[in-house]
Amino acid sequence: MKKFFALLIAALVLVTAPVHAEISTVKTADNAADIAGESAEKFYATLPKAKGDYKSRVRPILLEGAMNTETEIFVRALKNPVVYKDLNYLFVAGTYKNYPVVVVRTEQGMANAAASTALAIKKFNPIAVINQGTAGGQDPALKIGDIVIGTKSIPFLAIKTAHSPKGAGADLTNQEIRGTYAYDVASGKFQPYKEYFSDTTLFNIAFKVANTHKNFNAVSGIIASSDAWLNTIDYIYFLHEKYGTTCEEMETAAAAQICQNADIPFIGIRVLSDNVTNNDKYIPESATIVQDFVLLVVENYIHDILKK
Repeated sequence: MKKFFALLIAALVLVTAPVHAEISTVKTADNAADIAGESAEKFYATLPKAKGDYKSRVRPILLEGAMNTETEIFVRALKNPVVYKDLNYLFVAGTYKNYPVVVVRTEQGMANAAASTALAIKKFNPIAVINQGTAGGQDPALKIGDIVIGTKSIPFLAIKTAHSPKGAGADLTNQEIRGTYAYDVASGKFQPYKEYFSDTTLFNIAFKVANTHKNFNAVSGIIASSDAWLNTIDYIYFLHEKYGTTCEEMETAAAAQICQNADIPFIGIRVLSDNVTNNDKYIPESATIVQDFVLLVVENYIHDILKK
């Protein structure tokens, strides 16, 4: 009997150990991001609070990041920053290169990204939206610090699976993307979008920056969005092979969906903070790389397009 219980306990340990390891990995990553963003939290608390509604003679550029680590460089770059809050989302308005810019901390996840983007459009009427931040790699050729300039983003869990009978098991690879609903100007109604394409002008300017500043390793790619954090290698390879996805994160397609509704130019730009396909571990500090890159995109967009 003692031998039976010893074997049973050993089996339970073997079964549960990988689950605990995955939970621990996610918690460790969240903790690392929180620690990396502590300086931003303290800095934001010192900024003056807005009195009244936002007013600007020209429409601002909206920069989005989900966390403190993904917004701090932006906010510190603003002149005369002022804090707005709505539904507990943080917006910081100021100027960059003598042009109005608003930074929004969207918070993590698709619902938060959509809600904060919609609020920002209503409050600030931006002329363009750039959603950026960190992402996990789905292309094994990429490494931490590499930048993905999104040709488009896809809501990769907005799927329809093939029918299978009870007891047949679950094969998530037998699927097609169904899409998320956004407004279509041509038809005048909401319809499902399987992909949200980046604005051509913003995309071209981003690549101009990449070609001019060789210290950044930037590639074009497809950004996969959902509320999932994938560590399942085979499923990641499936997505990469079926849809051509380059990286995954939790906000871009949701923000793009709202910009589609409002007919506002949009682009997603992401930096790899980890890549489980080649065992690269999560490094939240990589967020500074993409913010530096995006500020150059903003500068060129202002110079080439908005002040032309």
